[in-house]
Amino acid sequence: MYSKFAAWYDRIFPFSPGVYAFLSHHLGDRGGPVLDLGCGTGDYCAAFTREGIQAVGLDLDLEMIAQAMARSPRTEFHVLDMALFSQLPGPWSMIFSIGNTAAHLPQNRFWACVEDIAENLLQHGVWIVQVMNWDYVLGLPAFSFPPKIMDGATFHRAYEDITPEGLTFRTGLDIDGQRVFDDCVRLHPMTSTAIIDGHAERGFRLVEHVSDYAGSGFDPEVFSANIFVFTR
Repeated sequence: MYSKFAAWYDRIFPFSPGVYAFLSHHLGDRGGPVLDLGCGTGDYCAAFTREGIQAVGLDLDLEMIAQAMARSPRTEFHVLDMALFSQLPGPWSMIFSIGNTAAHLPQNRFWACVEDIAENLLQHGVWIVQVMNWDYVLGLPAFSFPPKIMDGATFHRAYEDITPEGLTFRTGLDIDGQRVFDDCVRLHPMTSTAIIDGHAERGFRLVEHVSDYAGSGFDPEVFSANIFVFTR
């Protein structure tokens, strides 16, 4: 679905200095390499590269990776399913997956990916994963995001058919008042408790659990992001 608005991706989801500061803070003085699972157009990998830190990004979308390579030719990018990242040579100082990318994986594939992350982190390496606050969403029959309005375009997002087993994520883009695409994908929600407990069972220690990249406390009853920082 994402190739259809690849050209608009950076306007819909622009680079956030706050997100990069959060990632850099948790990387600390470990240095690279760092791995972005679901890098989109690669702006965070590009930022690490500019700082002299080896960064590798992967995404399943060919158009996103094409833009990433054009943006940062010195950064290594791959068209690859995030759950297959172990095909790349490691180990890694930090692995991160932001923007709710991890929710695209069914739970069995997600936990298999987490087990691979455990095996491919350097000692005391960091794993950061951000999803939506599914604790809040799972209490609703449906949820629509406020439209994202840009010059000449409006981006729409909504969750439908919400159940503990999965939900439908619908997107649409209007340009100059005309709908240019509608699409949908299946997402796989997990509660915060399930995420924390599942990582603990796999040998991870929770370092931080917050609702945004400014470090605000997490409240399961407020719609927000859901950001976890783990180490081994």
